[in-house]
Amino acid sequence: QSLRPLKHTTAYRHCRLPRSSVKAIRSMAPSAVSNVVLVSFDVDGTLIQSVGAKANKLHKDAFAHAFKAVFGVDTHIDVVKHHGSTDPLIIIKVMEHHGMEKDQVMAKLPEAEKAMIDHFVSNSSSASEGLSILSGVQQLLHKLKEHPHVATCLVTGNLEPIGWSKMRALGILDLFTEPNFGGFGTDHCSGNTEESWRDRAEFVRVAASKCSNIFPGAQLRRFHVGDTPMDIQAAVDAGATAIGVATGVYTREQLEAVAPGKDVVVLDDLADTAAVLQVLGLQS
Repeated sequence: QSLRPLKHTTAYRHCRLPRSSVKAIRSMAPSAVSNVVLVSFDVDGTLIQSVGAKANKLHKDAFAHAFKAVFGVDTHIDVVKHHGSTDPLIIIKVMEHHGMEKDQVMAKLPEAEKAMIDHFVSNSSSASEGLSILSGVQQLLHKLKEHPHVATCLVTGNLEPIGWSKMRALGILDLFTEPNFGGFGTDHCSGNTEESWRDRAEFVRVAASKCSNIFPGAQLRRFHVGDTPMDIQAAVDAGATAIGVATGVYTREQLEAVAPGKDVVVLDDLADTAAVLQVLGLQS
């Protein structure tokens, strides 16, 4: 399957910035900044965790709503393995599980993404249910925001409005670089469900491109933080330093085995702010 042009997708039209905002963003670019450390973060399992009986409930409900509304199938995402995948690829996997052809699913992806986004946004008052911020995340984001040459963003398989809604609901949205940017499931879907890291690598590249638009002419030192082997593979493929964190379903040993000899650092978690800053080359 070929890449769906982003500008032709319903989800893109749903969440894109108006031209006036884009112009405002460009006018905010600090021309004096010649070097920027770009730190992108995965969301689920990296910054936040699913907890309790309602674990990540609204996101899962949004999937179920789209499956029913768009494909007429009453199902949920847990019928397939989905850790480290992306929202569009999960949609494809679940529908293939129920006997649909990939081409059929791909044709309806924009409609399904919009259904998910609409459901999530209209119920965003409950977005924090079954979610909590992982240890050290707030302190780290505060420290990074204080640094004048650091840009922080999300690189996640979440659809963009869903990713940022989670950050808002948990009270950490304002700790990311403004204007908010990143790489998301809404930016790219190859249809390759067997190698989801390839889509994630594209997200890493998209985030870097957006960062360069905000800081024109700046040299970027890029780091991507994630909790799955797919995050590490994506970062390596996209030319960023991979920082693996064993805060999800994968162990430290599993993460360390992903790309031996490559530009990869694996930490137990993000709780030790000083240790993370040292990896980023920002220790005082």
